[in-house]
Amino acid sequence: MTLFFKIIGVALLTLICYLLVKQSKPEVAFLVTIVGSCFIVGLCMDMLITIINTLTGFVEKTNINQSLFTSVLKIVGVGYLTEFASGICDDAGNSSLASRVQFAGKIFILFFSLPIINSLLNIIIEILP
Repeated sequence: MTLFFKIIGVALLTLICYLLVKQSKPEVAFLVTIVGSCFIVGLCMDMLITIINTLTGFVEKTNINQSLFTSVLKIVGVGYLTEFASGICDDAGNSSLASRVQFAGKIFILFFSLPIINSLLNIIIEILP
């Protein structure tokens, strides 16, 4: 819970700095937002590593296909990174670029889901007479 309060503190500090700089130097204010956002993501990295290690342990214990698990992690990662990059583009006032980032993210998600789709189709083929 302490980490959560640190993140809220960084967000509020970033917002205050942004508002103070916005009037005189809007381009610097945008950079303040990016730095604050990256710092918040950095604060979450230990938690993310713990989540990945825990899930990896589950995969090893249950003998789930490692490539399917890797595909799921890639899909989740692309989703988060797409949302982050798209949000930055939107904050910069470029909704068109944000849209293209989201489109590219969806294509990558579909690409990384191909092994899962292939595995499901193989299971269906085995079940059918």
